[in-house]
Amino acid sequence: MQQTRRELHREATVQEIKDTALAQMRELGTTEVRIADIAREMRMSAAGLYRYFDGRDGLLTALIADSFTSLAEAVEQARDAVPADDVGGRLLAVASAFRAWGVAEPQRFALILGPPVPGYVAAEAGPAAEAAHRAMIALKSIAYEAQAAGVLAEPRVAELAVPDLAVEEATADEPPLPPATAHALMHTWSALHGFVSLEVYGQLQFCTGPYRDALFASLVRLAADWVGLPAPRAGWPPSIVSGTSSGAASAAGTARTGSSPAPGR
Repeated sequence: MQQTRRELHREATVQEIKDTALAQMRELGTTEVRIADIAREMRMSAAGLYRYFDGRDGLLTALIADSFTSLAEAVEQARDAVPADDVGGRLLAVASAFRAWGVAEPQRFALILGPPVPGYVAAEAGPAAEAAHRAMIALKSIAYEAQAAGVLAEPRVAELAVPDLAVEEATADEPPLPPATAHALMHTWSALHGFVSLEVYGQLQFCTGPYRDALFASLVRLAADWVGLPAPRAGWPPSIVSGTSSGAASAAGTARTGSSPAPGR
């Protein structure tokens, strides 16, 4: 059905509000949004913005949904560019896309994967929650693919003795993963999130770019080993080997905390 002029105008205004909010976040290095500031830049009244969003929290929810959707599209596109039977290659693609998205979108990364925005409570259901699930399932899908192909080995990380800590629910299309595999995936997610957070927040600036790349390659290779996934068909990218730490600062103690601007609150 063709949209009416009013519907098109409303859609364009909603997008302009979101674009303005995101631009202000990037300019100020924060994840906070202020309705009054957005209205002033758009030459609208603050009350006028409430016709499009349910206040600050409604706008934040929309921005969070958009950010998770953007992340999901990035990791899905990277994953699907690798043949389905190259499980290790797809893991590397997903991890690399996640890292690249975070570095390119520091404010959006902070908004969805950083400290909570003060006073904001995320809804348990709705567009934002659905977009978050879509973005996060990309990593788990690799384990499902390996399980279906019969190439999912026993995870290296299997010390968890309390299955309740790694509850894995079956989906409509896939059987549940073994608890130990689900636990190893949590290790993988924690490691990837931690590395990218350090990079996004400027805490790895004491390392050269090539050194960070090699460090990340090592991390993904270890993650595949934790979960029990095979190596990429083309092999792992160059990683860190003994005696090649010259890309880092001369000593770990030279790290400059807060050495570059990072997304704040």
